[in-house]
Amino acid sequence: MLNRWKAIGPGLLMAGIAIGVSHLVQSTRAGANFGFQLVGVILLINVLKYPFFEYGHRYAAVKGETLLHGYKRMGTGYLVAFLIMQLIAALAGVAAVTGMTAALAENVLSLGLHHTVWSALLMAACITILLIGDYKWLDVSMKGIMAVLALATISACVMALFRGPAAPPGFSGPSPWTIANIGFLLALMGWMPAPIEISVYQSLWVNARDEAKGRKTTMEEARFDFNAGYSISLVMALIFLTLGAFAMHGTGEKFAENGVEFAAQLVLIYQKFLGGWAGPLVALAAFATMFSTTLTVIDANPRALSMGTKLAFTKWNVKERKLRWSILLVGCLIELIILHFWGDGLKRLIDVAITIGFLAGPVFAWLNYRLITSSHVPAANQPGVFLRCLSWLGIAFFVFFGLFYLLYRFGGLG
Repeated sequence: MLNRWKAIGPGLLMAGIAIGVSHLVQSTRAGANFGFQLVGVILLINVLKYPFFEYGHRYAAVKGETLLHGYKRMGTGYLVAFLIMQLIAALAGVAAVTGMTAALAENVLSLGLHHTVWSALLMAACITILLIGDYKWLDVSMKGIMAVLALATISACVMALFRGPAAPPGFSGPSPWTIANIGFLLALMGWMPAPIEISVYQSLWVNARDEAKGRKTTMEEARFDFNAGYSISLVMALIFLTLGAFAMHGTGEKFAENGVEFAAQLVLIYQKFLGGWAGPLVALAAFATMFSTTLTVIDANPRALSMGTKLAFTKWNVKERKLRWSILLVGCLIELIILHFWGDGLKRLIDVAITIGFLAGPVFAWLNYRLITSSHVPAANQPGVFLRCLSWLGIAFFVFFGLFYLLYRFGGLG
């Protein structure tokens, strides 16, 4: 058991990405708009995505290599498919995450800086941390940030339960089960608990942790680490939904499109239940949460893309580290351009990024399932019947809702 606790790290990094936009923003919005009507959706999507995230930990523990190596083993075409989809999803995703972090930074410090300036400063801070310590700094900082966030959010939720909902007695809110809400539902599910491509990052982190510790992670340790992080992210999603439901549902108040105003509304929810004294503390905790997510994705996206590119194009004579930092810097520049033009409509940018993630989800899910059930993984370490069935159910669900949304958006159903 002690070894299992020591193995915790990649699972928390995965939870750190999850407890960012999908939880702090989307779960809170779900509660504010629809009360507790979407609890079932959050539970369902976590169950359906479980196998594909679990395969990231499983493959790394069994083979001692990343999912990217596995895609390459199946054929270069599989790896190239991942790289193309990941490149599209990553640019919008990192921009949305950084934009939300910038809004929270302005809410904490109130310096009057433009969101593009804040985003550039945050990216520079992340790059500095990664240059100094790489995985070690990422791992250590995440555990402290998660503790601060959990304490503040759980305390606010407990107080909310004691005080009761803000909605008047007998209030009946709007239904989420309408065609008009398909966009929001897709956005909620897209990054709940996180985009499926995060499973590739998990395998990268498991390998990085093994190198740092000087030993290979066992299957039992990998499963314990993953389940711990996944459980934390699920519980926190429900807690954020509860805060939104108790603070805003039935009051007529809506979240603002502007990022700074949106961040201020999030902080006010905590103040409502904990008191005015909690404002600065909660604002700092919320900022720390989003900064941890920004730090994680800025590290992981270039790491995955550079390693994948090197594996796919073996004749390209360039060092992986140089390629990774080139992708990181160019990616940050493109994301800053996106934020400069879209930053004032942060909520819309977040919805677009998450929707892209959902539409790409079936591809990432199928890649993971195809690999973990292939001859490259020993039969004894492949998933059992239950996980196989759950995988196919999840893939079918993602494809169906993705096609439905495309018909709604471009086919005239709306």
